[in-house]
Amino acid sequence: MDVAESSAVLLDGTGRWRARDVSYWAGRWARLERLVPKFTIEPFRVRPDSPANPHIQAVVRQPLTVTEQPIPVGTVSNSYQLAQHHEVVMRCFDGLRLVGVEPASLNCEVGLTPLGEWMNFRAYFPESHNYTPKDGNALGLRLECFNSVDGSSRLVILLGWLRFVCANGLVIGETKAELRDVHDEHLSLDAIPDLVVTGMTAVTADLQRLRSWEAGQVSAEELKRWADGEVSSKWGKKAACRVFHICRTGRDVEIVDPFAKGEATEKPVKPTLDVPGAAAPATTLYEVSQTLSWIATQRSNTEQRVEWQGAIPHLISSLRTESSKVSA
Repeated sequence: MDVAESSAVLLDGTGRWRARDVSYWAGRWARLERLVPKFTIEPFRVRPDSPANPHIQAVVRQPLTVTEQPIPVGTVSNSYQLAQHHEVVMRCFDGLRLVGVEPASLNCEVGLTPLGEWMNFRAYFPESHNYTPKDGNALGLRLECFNSVDGSSRLVILLGWLRFVCANGLVIGETKAELRDVHDEHLSLDAIPDLVVTGMTAVTADLQRLRSWEAGQVSAEELKRWADGEVSSKWGKKAACRVFHICRTGRDVEIVDPFAKGEATEKPVKPTLDVPGAAAPATTLYEVSQTLSWIATQRSNTEQRVEWQGAIPHLISSLRTESSKVSA
């Protein structure tokens, strides 16, 4: 959906990061950046005239409006390197320009904790970068980054795919470009543009994998064994149960009796809702991957969501292996 350049729209729903709510806004970065606070590193002391702690410093949120006051959001070591949210986004934009994408025209989203110490930024590539599989439901390429200014999380940059029909996220692997650096004296934001370029050079390999998943056939029996095996082991029986039933019927479910014995596919369930764009039944690896993406994207914890999205290629690979065993 195209967002007017003059607006910043508060999106429905929230995410979670470290037990804190995350609210998301959509719009052009020129508007969104006004919502993102800046921070300073200051001496950690009780009063302005008190001695400072010689071992740690304070990270302080600076006011966005004239009615706000500076607020401390955390303490960090003396070797800590502050990576401002704005600077991270600017380095991402430098990378986009290197691959011929003008950031000013992009639809963006920014997620922030109440004090803004943690940020999830997303930039959506133009439609020319979309991929439309055989089911007709397009996938869009997006850049996503995560940054904290209080030293509690690493800086992560990645490229992934979004399925528009259901807002499912998918991190396939080849386009996953990460800067998993701690905020110490070795952190350099100058590496971000090259990481974006590196990720973009792998888009072709990503698309090849998507096409191979579309061609890969899978039976109901293989899905059942895989759900009870690899998916249960990786994500737990509750998620494996949901994966199995969505692949079979196109409808999500919830377990009626969580203490019921048996494998994931044997749990008593009741349907909850139709999954947008789900194949019923799923007969290809690609259709199964979209079910996995639905489950992963439903995670409210943002860090866990990305971790689960990144696990999808491994799970699909294990299903392909299961199918090969049967064929042999």
